[in-house]
Amino acid sequence: MAIRHFSTTTRKEIDVELNVKEGAIPDDLCGFIFINSAAGTVNSDGLPYPQYNPDGTENQEYASPILNGDGKVYRLDLTQSGKIRVKTGIMKTPCYYADLATAYNTKADNPYYDFHFESRGLARLSSTLGTRNQLNTAITPVRFKKDNQYRLLANFDAGRPYEIDPEKLSMITPIGENKIWHSGLPPMLVQPFPMILSSAHPVFDPDTEELFTVNFTKDNEGLMGSTNIFKLLFEDLDWFKSELEKLMDDIKILSKEEQRKRIRSFFGSSKMKNRNTDKGWFRKFMNFIKRLFGKWYYTHISNHDDVYVVKWNGTKELQKWKIVDENGEGILIQHNMHQISLSKDYLILGDTNFKFSLDGIMNFPFTNDPFIDKIVRELLTDPMNDYSSFYIVKRADLIPGVTNVKAVKAVLPEETVHFSANYENPGNKITLYAAHNCSACPAEWLRTYDTRQIEPEIPMDEEFLGLISIGEVDISKIGKIILNADTGQLEPESVFLELTGDLDQKDPGAHTWAVGLYTYNNMLSSDTNVANIDYMYWQAYGLHRKWLTEFIYDLYKDPKRNRTYSAEEMEAFTAKGANFVLECIETSSMTATDHFTFPENYYYWSLQFAPKKEKSLTIADGKNGYIFTTVICGEMTGNNEITYNPEIWIFDAANLNPGPVCKLNHPELSFGFTIHSVWTAEAGEVASPGYGIDIRDDYNYMVDQIKDTKLRSSIQQFMNEKVYPFFPNK
Repeated sequence: MAIRHFSTTTRKEIDVELNVKEGAIPDDLCGFIFINSAAGTVNSDGLPYPQYNPDGTENQEYASPILNGDGKVYRLDLTQSGKIRVKTGIMKTPCYYADLATAYNTKADNPYYDFHFESRGLARLSSTLGTRNQLNTAITPVRFKKDNQYRLLANFDAGRPYEIDPEKLSMITPIGENKIWHSGLPPMLVQPFPMILSSAHPVFDPDTEELFTVNFTKDNEGLMGSTNIFKLLFEDLDWFKSELEKLMDDIKILSKEEQRKRIRSFFGSSKMKNRNTDKGWFRKFMNFIKRLFGKWYYTHISNHDDVYVVKWNGTKELQKWKIVDENGEGILIQHNMHQISLSKDYLILGDTNFKFSLDGIMNFPFTNDPFIDKIVRELLTDPMNDYSSFYIVKRADLIPGVTNVKAVKAVLPEETVHFSANYENPGNKITLYAAHNCSACPAEWLRTYDTRQIEPEIPMDEEFLGLISIGEVDISKIGKIILNADTGQLEPESVFLELTGDLDQKDPGAHTWAVGLYTYNNMLSSDTNVANIDYMYWQAYGLHRKWLTEFIYDLYKDPKRNRTYSAEEMEAFTAKGANFVLECIETSSMTATDHFTFPENYYYWSLQFAPKKEKSLTIADGKNGYIFTTVICGEMTGNNEITYNPEIWIFDAANLNPGPVCKLNHPELSFGFTIHSVWTAEAGEVASPGYGIDIRDDYNYMVDQIKDTKLRSSIQQFMNEKVYPFFPNK
């Protein structure tokens, strides 16, 4: 029996009927479910990333985060009684074809190989061509009243949305021309594929037929993050290099444990802290340049700290407003704008705790030298804030012709990644439901040189390399947050629910250890807004000693953080352990009403509510359906090894505890780590979207801005030969 790896994913596009492994497919299913995921690169042919290339050389992509890969969308067809079909498609954007044309296997005789992309942390970059828009994170359904079909957008935090065909799972058009979007990289970096800092979760209002997303930029200092290395590199390069070289010479002969101690001591030393100040000549010089030549600086050297709301109504043109604070100044996004939401009268923009500054996405520079890479990570990584900032925008202020729109700032006392809002906001009060991932770091991933915090003598399991860092150093919470939209203040009836369960039991019950994704009836519906969310289904990863690393523990152990439990208490809880759980939360009382605990070595990633074909009058609307989950099933083989098999499990939303009513699989079904999902009633081919952006014109606009004549000519030829032929003229 061949052993299947934990993250096994192929890039093969399939269209197959799933097999029933256990139970029976419910006969009252309807519609389609779409699930987004990352599926490796053009070099890897899927996941996991191999340690060596076919020619025997070390693979630069080995142990890269599995979140960094081309988008692979899974479509589950629930419309045939007693059958479920799954169809998949790779998101083949223009930059995908550029990546394909410069793949590793073309190295020998490819005149364009120097243009190739490399995986660097959470981003895939080419020093010449720019940044990959991998569209691997989320799906947003859209349906304007003029449409005779449902439409889908594929989304990514570092790229503009793309419309895709729901039936073919092929690309239709980007949303908005390149010239409309602001690149997140400094203006001096002119490349054909810009890094567009946006949101992986645009929001559509079916009542007003408006889709909203964001586009933000950072001043160079904010873009680089608040960490030590960039300050040191610019302010005292000779000193830094000298100190680092001395450290490396001193610790070569020491044990790994002693090396770790010396590295931590080095970065925490008063000598380093004294250097990490704002007194450096470089910072003084750049501040002087900003004051003296402000317009020139912000035209050629740096972006501003700016946030733009972007509105799309299904046409080629976009509307855009700059969002400013209450003093009329631009807004600095410290981490990322992974999530936004809307209510009837407001947009809610989150500075979410999922870091995406350059220091975070590029802190994987020495993939073939783990020792150096470890040092660089120590330099580049700071803990995220133990709070989150939200910006409330009155939708009535988004008037055509208005340039700047003021937002009201709200500060939540917990870290936040995902959130949804009730559509109704009576009395100008907004109700949010939020996942609070406390003292955790979903933008980090498990690396070859990581060590366990618990049982450090046991090596990290190679199976999990590249997986997002699931270990946490405080308990997560599920928030019900009532915000005064006029003041940004939290109302006293706000609730932050934390559930420990009973960790001394095999099934500890409902808990909030490492809260993940959630779903509910009509979530992201393109047909109806949810006035008041009544039941929500939540994922919690649990506590796993094999996933709490020394690095994450040290990063978030500070007792001064806003926390419920100390780092030492969390270490003890993690040693006891808790498995993945699916649980139902009744929102009016914020209590857990039902749950299912997954077996040991079973991991589920995506969860999606699918309504019944006919409503049951005796069941609350928020429970009137099924919960679909993607599950990685770890099972022991005869050789006492674990093999991991992907399955789709279906739960009765009104009765989780007995377990799934059906388990499905197929020999060709493969997924390693799936992310966000959505349900739609239909999924027909888009005959005519009514508009389209000409890819040649769109990217030639970017190429024309490259000042180096020879380079511009070479890139133009490359685009003409390797990219444009895949996109017909509009």
